Amino acid sequence: MIDKNAVARCFGKAAASYDQHAILQRLSSARLLQHLPNKGNGARYNTTVDLGCGSGALLQTLGNCSNQLFAVDLSFGMLAHAKQQREQQVHQYPQQDRLIPPIYWLNADAEALPLQSRCVDLCVSNLALQWCDDLATPLIEASRCLNKDGLLLFSTLVAGSLDELTQSWSSVNQHRHVNRFLSEGEIKTALLKSGLSVEAFQVEIQTMYYSSVKEVMQSLKGIGANHVHDKDAKPTTQGELRAFKANYETLRDNQGLLPLSYKLAYCLLRKC
Repeated sequence: MIDKNAVARCFGKAAASYDQHAILQRLSSARLLQHLPNKGNGARYNTTVDLGCGSGALLQTLGNCSNQLFAVDLSFGMLAHAKQQREQQVHQYPQQDRLIPPIYWLNADAEALPLQSRCVDLCVSNLALQWCDDLATPLIEASRCLNKDGLLLFSTLVAGSLDELTQSWSSVNQHRHVNRFLSEGEIKTALLKSGLSVEAFQVEIQTMYYSSVKEVMQSLKGIGANHVHDKDAKPTTQGELRAFKANYETLRDNQGLLPLSYKLAYCLLRKC
């Protein structure tokens, strides 16, 4: 079982540093939005939900195509930071704010949304649902909230993500250092359980590059993604840490950089 409180605390602590390190999140959100159908003729979604809104990076874009917007996040600290960021933007660019609809801030779990059934036209979630115990649960919950023909657009991590970390720890000890991610088959099973119609399903690999092992680890801690479920209580020794770093150093490429790979699934679902 995932300790949701621990996950929320990690993201809350990372709120101030999140945007500095959230390079992958920006890349995946841009890729995700390419799957969003163009309504055309200036038409808008009546009600949109940004599920797992993080620091609020998607709010401007989603606000441009929505009449009202719900920003939802499990972490109260992250949600408060997103709201503060939004207020600063409004103060700096008041003319731009006239184009954005009202934003309602909700500190909530994707597995139990405090929203009425059949009240949402578009639900977007970028790299958040991998923090749920069972992917089918938030998908079914989103389906409950969607109107007929409503859309759920989300990205999530797939098995094989952070493989360099797994590989570098494998010969050091048998403790869990990387979270388990669902396989493509398991994700497709969850999509079927949701009862939603699958309009798009695409898996891509995104590799990030860093100059040191320290930078690799900071890239995870900086966005709050360093919580490992069911991690062994026994602390990692300095010797084990040195061995891990030495293993990772062997992965440097021809340009002297260290890779960290993510496998991402992009999904577009419709409620029929």
